[in-house]
Amino acid sequence: MDSKLNINELGLYIHIPFCHTKCTYCDFNTYTGIENLIDNFSSSICNELEFWKLKNKKFKLNSIFFGGGTPSYIDSKILANFLEKIETCFNISDEIEISMEINPEDVNIQKANSWKKMGINRCSLGIQSLNDEELKIINRRHNARKALDSIDILKNRFDNVSVDLIYGIPKQTLESYLKTLKKIVEKKPTHISSYSLQIEKGTLLDQQVSNKKFYVATDDISADMYLLTQKVLKENNYEHYEISNWSKKGFKSRHNLKYWTLQPYIGIGPGAHSFIDKTRFSIVKSPKKYIELMRKINQKKISTVKRKIIFLKENNFLDVYESQNKENEILEYLMLNLRLENGINTKDFKNIFGLDFQELYLDKLRSYIKNNIIIKNNKFYKLSEKGKLFANEVANNFVE
Repeated sequence: MDSKLNINELGLYIHIPFCHTKCTYCDFNTYTGIENLIDNFSSSICNELEFWKLKNKKFKLNSIFFGGGTPSYIDSKILANFLEKIETCFNISDEIEISMEINPEDVNIQKANSWKKMGINRCSLGIQSLNDEELKIINRRHNARKALDSIDILKNRFDNVSVDLIYGIPKQTLESYLKTLKKIVEKKPTHISSYSLQIEKGTLLDQQVSNKKFYVATDDISADMYLLTQKVLKENNYEHYEISNWSKKGFKSRHNLKYWTLQPYIGIGPGAHSFIDKTRFSIVKSPKKYIELMRKINQKKISTVKRKIIFLKENNFLDVYESQNKENEILEYLMLNLRLENGINTKDFKNIFGLDFQELYLDKLRSYIKNNIIIKNNKFYKLSEKGKLFANEVANNFVE
């Protein structure tokens, strides 16, 4: 699974915007109480897939990711129908990774079996915490016992199970986070993601913190939690391959690596983002508006990627449209590669952009190298374990 990505290998993201309840920290394009739209939404996804039909030798699909929202919340037959449609629209790799985000409360033996049968081969389980009080604060529907049971059910059926955690939750302590981390490690998932809680403007958590109902972790405590994560997972043979992601050997997230290495992917569904033909864009966010637009799109038979993007732009299908210029491409390359285990490869930088990395940036990085925040190793510049705490600060130095 960790083979070198090829420019012709395409990723597909399908956004499922439905949730039973909304977490207090969530600012994703998700909605509750719109289940009446599911049937029309399902038809719209199939229409958009048909629009993107790329049955040519230039692209081969090697990753599919069902995200949200809560893909595990909707009927498995709908997801199976999407996969059947994908098979008719794309050339598919024999080694394809098919991931699905799953909430613990949705996991039972019957559903797990149906996910396995339809072709899902990687489960991304949103546990966040194994402390019941912390889970209630962020409005998660499961408790710790259900979360652990869900891991067991999935591990008995899938070889690749990833767990998502959050640190810095209100009332969370180093001790409670360590307990969560240790219990997760005991279950031996193949992949663990651990993210610092972010307070996004307009979320319920933002209001709660502003009203002083809850206090989130200080920067120092969050840093201690991150260092603790590094220590525990390293001791248990997890490879730290991206700032917030750890995996057992051979189980890096192929789909997410596309985002971090600027490989092409197409986003399907309301608010879904794409990056292909050196262009970033996203479809309108409103599920109702999305359904209206997709009633029109299936009538269009456009052969090339470039013309498909132009059609979407000119007919007001898009919320975001950014055609990459060289300067933006360089900055994205540097910032994203800095997050990865090997860091920035100066030889690759030269081959891609025709520029000398050291001539451009070495002066800006000298103090970080001196303070062991950046490690210079042959042709690579990478963040040290300590340096990963300063990733954003270092990345900002690339912006003139």
